[in-house]
Amino acid sequence: MDITYPKVTIVTVVRNGEKVIEKTIKSVINQNYPNLEYIVVDGDSQDDTKSIILKYSQYISKYISEPDSGIYDAMNKAAKLASGVWINYMNAGDYFYANDSLSSLTEALNSDADVIFAGVKEVLVDDLETRYFHKMPRPIVEIWRYMPICHQATMVRLSCQQEYGFNTSYIWCADHDMLARMYRDSKKFVSQDVLFCVFDCSGGSTREIMLYIKERWKLSKGLVPLYTRLIQYGGEWISCNIWGKLISIIKSFLPTSTIIKLRRLRGTAGI
Repeated sequence: MDITYPKVTIVTVVRNGEKVIEKTIKSVINQNYPNLEYIVVDGDSQDDTKSIILKYSQYISKYISEPDSGIYDAMNKAAKLASGVWINYMNAGDYFYANDSLSSLTEALNSDADVIFAGVKEVLVDDLETRYFHKMPRPIVEIWRYMPICHQATMVRLSCQQEYGFNTSYIWCADHDMLARMYRDSKKFVSQDVLFCVFDCSGGSTREIMLYIKERWKLSKGLVPLYTRLIQYGGEWISCNIWGKLISIIKSFLPTSTIIKLRRLRGTAGI
């Protein structure tokens, strides 16, 4: 049986990413998938990012460098430039788990799915240690409260990406919101039990947590009953404003070795 390889567009969005952009680019161009389009959208970087990108210009299908209104604006620009059947956003600092990551999804890419989820190796760095977590997609029915998996491990049919797009009024959750809207419209989601990419999620700690909760509250409207949403997000508010602060105070009095031991006991130490 002949194997077909639908065209895949990989997008890298970057701004002032001179320390991480090269690793991402190499990860993309080293993929052994035979039908690949690569688009790089730079937000008018003021460091050495542009010169690094230009080193690999022969491998880049389309490249623009201009100011934008944020990461989701840049990602929307890329979708308009894309010509693949599928699109994936592997932004600066992210990279594929292996050189055959895209090829491992060939069967799913040939299916009638609208969205394909795969697994991610998360890297979490704090002032105590570096932790690694292997995560597979959550059930799509949980999308009202959780992003099933990060967008780096998500393939979206380009026609859907262009139809729905990212709502740039969201600061943190435009990717989650887009998938939730697709779920409302009964688009087809499939999951693959394979590690697809590596994502440094350390930056998540810098989120304005209350805004993050508010955005997820907003996108969940209509997906589950109001009381269910109140229980979920009310609980998160309490955890953030009361329990979270208490834990921070307790941690400030504990030695590093004790905190790490507690992580091992709680199963939050990674692998």
